[in-house]
Amino acid sequence: MRRPRTPGTLSRSFAALVLAVTGSLAAGGLVAAPAMAASPVDGLTPQTAAASCWEVKQLQPSAPDGRYWLLTPALQVPQQFQCDMTTDGGGWVLVGRGREDWTSQYQGRGTTAEVSDVVTGPEAFPVRQLSSEVVDALLGGGRVDALTEGVRLRRAKDVGGTSWQETRVKLSKRDRWVWTLGAEHGVGTWSFDGVAGSKGQTNNFGADTVYRRVDTRELEARGYVWGFAYGAGVTGSTSATSHLWSVTEGGTAAMPFTQVWLRPRLTQASLGWTAVPDSGTPASTVKAMLSNYAEPQAWGVTGLANGRSGELNVEVQGFAQVGRTVYVGGNFRYVQKGSAGTERTEQPYLAGFDVQTGEWVSTFRPRLNGQVLALAALPDGRLVVGGEFTQANGAPAPALVGLDPVTGATDTTWRTTVENRISGAVVQVTSLDVEGPWLYAAGAFTHVGGGTRTTPVYARGAARIATTTGTPDVWNPAFNGTVSDIYASPQGDRLYAAGYFTMSNGRVSNKAAAVGTTPDAALALEWSPAYSTADRSGYQQAITEAAGRVWLGGSEHSFFSFDRSTFTRLSGNITKNGGDFQVAEVVGDVVYAGCHCNEWSYSDAYTWSNVGTSWTQADKIGFTGAWDTATGRTIPQYNPVMRARAGHGPWAMFEDSTGLTWQGGDFVSAERAPGRNQWVGGFVRQAQRDAVAPATPASAGSAAATATTSLLSWQPSAGATGYEVIHQDRVVAATASTSYEVPTPATGSERWFVRAVDAEGNRSASTPVVTVRAGELPPPPPAATAVVVPLGSTWSWAFDGVDRGTAWREPGYDASAWAAGPGRIGFNIGGEATLIPVSGTGAKPMTAYYVRTFELPESASRYGSLSLDLARDDGAVVYVNGVEVVRDNMPAGPIAYSTGASTTVSTTYAARTPVSFTVPATALRDGTNTVAVEVHQNQPYGNDMSFDLRLTVRPPA
Repeated sequence: MRRPRTPGTLSRSFAALVLAVTGSLAAGGLVAAPAMAASPVDGLTPQTAAASCWEVKQLQPSAPDGRYWLLTPALQVPQQFQCDMTTDGGGWVLVGRGREDWTSQYQGRGTTAEVSDVVTGPEAFPVRQLSSEVVDALLGGGRVDALTEGVRLRRAKDVGGTSWQETRVKLSKRDRWVWTLGAEHGVGTWSFDGVAGSKGQTNNFGADTVYRRVDTRELEARGYVWGFAYGAGVTGSTSATSHLWSVTEGGTAAMPFTQVWLRPRLTQASLGWTAVPDSGTPASTVKAMLSNYAEPQAWGVTGLANGRSGELNVEVQGFAQVGRTVYVGGNFRYVQKGSAGTERTEQPYLAGFDVQTGEWVSTFRPRLNGQVLALAALPDGRLVVGGEFTQANGAPAPALVGLDPVTGATDTTWRTTVENRISGAVVQVTSLDVEGPWLYAAGAFTHVGGGTRTTPVYARGAARIATTTGTPDVWNPAFNGTVSDIYASPQGDRLYAAGYFTMSNGRVSNKAAAVGTTPDAALALEWSPAYSTADRSGYQQAITEAAGRVWLGGSEHSFFSFDRSTFTRLSGNITKNGGDFQVAEVVGDVVYAGCHCNEWSYSDAYTWSNVGTSWTQADKIGFTGAWDTATGRTIPQYNPVMRARAGHGPWAMFEDSTGLTWQGGDFVSAERAPGRNQWVGGFVRQAQRDAVAPATPASAGSAAATATTSLLSWQPSAGATGYEVIHQDRVVAATASTSYEVPTPATGSERWFVRAVDAEGNRSASTPVVTVRAGELPPPPPAATAVVVPLGSTWSWAFDGVDRGTAWREPGYDASAWAAGPGRIGFNIGGEATLIPVSGTGAKPMTAYYVRTFELPESASRYGSLSLDLARDDGAVVYVNGVEVVRDNMPAGPIAYSTGASTTVSTTYAARTPVSFTVPATALRDGTNTVAVEVHQNQPYGNDMSFDLRLTVRPPA
């Protein structure tokens, strides 16, 4: 296939704009040429986008190989894709290419543009895959198994890439697209260079052990990476330029450079576009769920304090929060800063961290002699700790103790004793939960005493204790085995329990129970769920409730949901390899469950290890998965990349008061941005991704630009990173500007709309219709609103510990010796356009300085105000032409180099949510103006900093 080209010059001017689908748009001016009314479908421009490569080929039989603009309703905006217009009649779209180390993640790898930028040769060896969401959009809502030609693999057959193989494979049961080809997806038919066969699974199918074989398994012999490997008889090379790769020189089952193509046969006429009503389009948002990426983290916990390293002895096993402190409990030995162990301090089993900054709270120093398994914050602000310890702060405290949340000293006003009177048994408190006036405790024990009781009460496996006095109640579910996890229903009528037991008060309750909260602790219903093994022997480790479902996870890799009223099983999930589910937490309308698994999760599967053939989806799971609480369906978009010391995964989850969710286990690293890992010590913090639509663009209208063109213009929208221009029934342009030039029709009228979009893909409601009519020349607008300093502009900057005084902010100051780079500028925030080099974890400069100039497009007298949008971490002072115009998160009075910001600002919040100010236009001068900003840390040991700024001049109101 000859080297691809980029058809048309208009597409190049638009290329940077389609980032609105996968990320932020760069700020700037007009970024796409005028749209054309009644344009032909040829795929050469965004305005003439085709529904598929196949449609382009049908309408333009001579169309060559290359990149073309495609658009379906699910794609939202036109995007460029690589099309093969030659093979078997052409019309193929490239969805992935690369050599070894393909990803199974739903989000694929790289951007849409990167997939098609370089498609062959060694430069294309680094794997790039479209996201599953984009592939499904290219299918126009159609099923993968309905593709006439199935999936096409074009694989190199020799080291030099001079010989190629054409493979076709039709999947027998696949609705949406996934990259989990190493799972057991059924194969219907296949062919290798026309030699056909049938049956098999996508993880390993074909006719021989040489070239007629596709093996996508992640095997030790292939370095636990996957690709579209040949059979064992094909050898490869470790050379960076070899089209056949193996982990060792001459290794078998070589992975060839491979292109993955599909041929959806869509046409624009078949997609059923619907004209937008005059009122415009409604807002749309992404699913509210946790981000796939971890928050920045400096402090963590490490080491194994009790010397045991098994899955029941991981570093972090419990969380709770009192005030500003999040308490982390488990089997760790140290707290430390960073992977190098800076400021490592021995603080075994229990430590506190600031909920806002993540810093270790060094004043909280309890002393326990055994691991912590559970934590609870009482309504009055006291902290209760459960686990395997026998002493707290040098005094006896078997398995349960109340602690002062500030110092960690034993709380002498809350003394509850736990005993296990079964001969030789160890006392354990494995789970704690507070509901109403009660603290529920569970584990391995038989009696609980303390508070106002003079003798302990019989409470086997679980008990409830008055939160105010520590007095145990007579309520006793009398489990005949250890309880691993409990969840007190917010409805107040039940306590759910999971564990190793089979009976409760003599009634059947096999590994799971719903115990009433009445004094007799009667079961809501006898419950013996069908687990993933025929003998129902598997222990259960995690239980929770949401939206009328009880969610239960445990051994033999199962995570099931049951109807709350009848206990009828409603959904099932089995992780094929890896391990059991061990924690579940509901956040919003999503239930997150963790396991020591890092491969596939099979939906509608109920048995292990043979998941059968009735399962419906096989999605990637990386220790934690997400499910919709109402439907029980997997949410494949949640697919974090985390790494664990021994693969044990998460054993505790918790949502803090700021909305971050903490996951604790034996974690050692996590992605904080695509392909960018950071160290984490035992726990990972994740924020909710933005699921709020930007504001609708205001004041949209049109005005004559020339005799043949008109200009759409609108006011900026809060929260927007770009705008989409809709013509009649579809998006024809994406822009970071607040104006867009369109053709004035020769006759009649054309209908236009504008909507805002943000970095996550949330879209505002559009403007009402803006009608551009032939022969109408609206009055010219006043002085145009103009962005004179866009976000992402280049700044001269200094962060070197030098006090710059005041001269640096005056017009004419020579900053040519300073460093320079585009915003966002900072360190340790993720996604910096300019990374400030910092080293170590010690003190850093308190103040960073930024300077640039800008030009006014018209006289300063034509403007009424200056809008300033500021992203800063932590505080800032802004000067225009040497005059202070904005002071944000800084104290009153003179500002010195050493002045600290008033408060610490969340890095994620500061970067994603600029603060806005309005400044009188009297600060402006005709022609060249100077803007200078000093950004201050809250304290000299701050571990991150960020800055960006946008200035917009506006006409008088």
